Amino acid sequence: MRKTLGHNSPVLVDLADGVLVNTRISSDKHPALRSGFAGYPSNPRWNVSKFHAWKVGRQWRDALAKGEMVVRTTDSMLVSVAEVEENADEPPSTLINQLSIYFSNKLASHQLA
Repeated sequence: MRKTLGHNSPVLVDLADGVLVNTRISSDKHPALRSGFAGYPSNPRWNVSKFHAWKVGRQWRDALAKGEMVVRTTDSMLVSVAEVEENADEPPSTLINQLSIYFSNKLASHQLA
């Protein structure tokens, strides 16, 4: 019989440069989570749990693009719009533009390598 180790408390994950998130996804799935958030395709050799982590990352990226989630300027945490304080310094659209530039540069650097 196999034992599974579950995380009871969320872990801080660095999704991208300047984007942090708290999640209960285990650390061995974090690369798949980052891959989904960065917009890379899923790996056909991944097991179900890694694919699920990738899908969560992709959903967060889509929610960020739609304006349903934002990156708080105070601590760089990815949170839902409902959690953002009313007196935010930077509008969400600016953050989306910054992330679009970041991912474009990241993709270009991977294509050159």
